[in-house]
Amino acid sequence: MENSVIVITGGHGGIGRVVVYNLLKNGAKVIVLDKNETTSTKIKENENYTFIKTDVTKLEDLQYAHKLIQEKYGHINYLISMAGINMKSEVDGIKGITFSDIDKSIKLNLTAHIYLIKVMLDLVEKSRAKDKRAILMISSINAITGYGLPAYSAAKSGIYGFMKSILNELGKSSIRVNTISLGTVPHMDQEVEGDEYFEHYIKHLAIKHFVRPTDVYDTIYSLLEISKCINGQNIVLDMGQSV
Repeated sequence: MENSVIVITGGHGGIGRVVVYNLLKNGAKVIVLDKNETTSTKIKENENYTFIKTDVTKLEDLQYAHKLIQEKYGHINYLISMAGINMKSEVDGIKGITFSDIDKSIKLNLTAHIYLIKVMLDLVEKSRAKDKRAILMISSINAITGYGLPAYSAAKSGIYGFMKSILNELGKSSIRVNTISLGTVPHMDQEVEGDEYFEHYIKHLAIKHFVRPTDVYDTIYSLLEISKCINGQNIVLDMGQSV
């Protein structure tokens, strides 16, 4: 991980912040593309941290970020696409979701992943170390099990199809592509015990504790730096929630 150039979207969210912190801790040069700056002093003060204010649903923002990354590093080793969230109205299902939220959900949870990879692909191809070229997209168990959220679930399912469609093409450039499907992941500052939401979902876990952001980081690290024979796979990270 030392000196690897890593671009990550959604890196300032509850899970992303933990991932970014640990990437930096392990010596990576991390560029975060996000709409908001981080509140973490430890991240901001790290000399290997770069923030580029970016709306990942806007092509012009991604192209501007590409320009800055090209000028600073000239290449990318690992590209991690984490940005995504469900829209409020879709918790009421297909009858409740607004047409506007359908468009927003698909654009953020699927189209933005495709935009990011298309825009940044040439920089990943410029990585001199062929064994340090990888793309990782974060999906959800909503794509494999019925939890409602129709547009969000459709978008997350689309990520799998997109991965399969580019696998052989990117393989010619020695670029591995994988996805991680997350179950419920409480943030480190969220209380689980006594919370009605978490108490409901913990009943579906084979082992009665949730995946934590540090577990997400450990899986990302393994896929990027250790398990380099894994390619074209969806890793389900949910403590058995979707079974």
